[in-house]
Amino acid sequence: MIQLAGLHPAVRERAELTLRYAALYKIPVTVTSTYRGWADQDRLRKRYERCLARGEEVQPGNANPGCRYPANEAGDSAHNWRLAFDSWVPAPYIEIWKAIRRWAGFTVPDGDTIHAEVPGWRAYTPYLPFQRG
Repeated sequence: MIQLAGLHPAVRERAELTLRYAALYKIPVTVTSTYRGWADQDRLRKRYERCLARGEEVQPGNANPGCRYPANEAGDSAHNWRLAFDSWVPAPYIEIWKAIRRWAGFTVPDGDTIHAEVPGWRAYTPYLPFQRG
């Protein structure tokens, strides 16, 4: 599946499984992000920090896009290492989509329903090709 092409091959295989399972149950999934370079991650982090500095609440329904979800620093995001993907589903499907991704072995953090990552991904980064860029 081309939309998951940025993921590590082993992670992509699991992510594709979640999409096939969602399709089986007619859950409309839009993949919004896979691999993210450090510059893109830094941009997202700065936008998130501006939100926090203004005292805005970080929650999915926030009108300000930078305040909808948290963003890690560059290098401390599983996206930088090809070990995470973000996806969106309509509100009625959020809980079942979280359950499918968890069933497939991903961690879906509380409060960040779009994100799915390899559990304990930081332990793998010393063994992966350098991803900075």
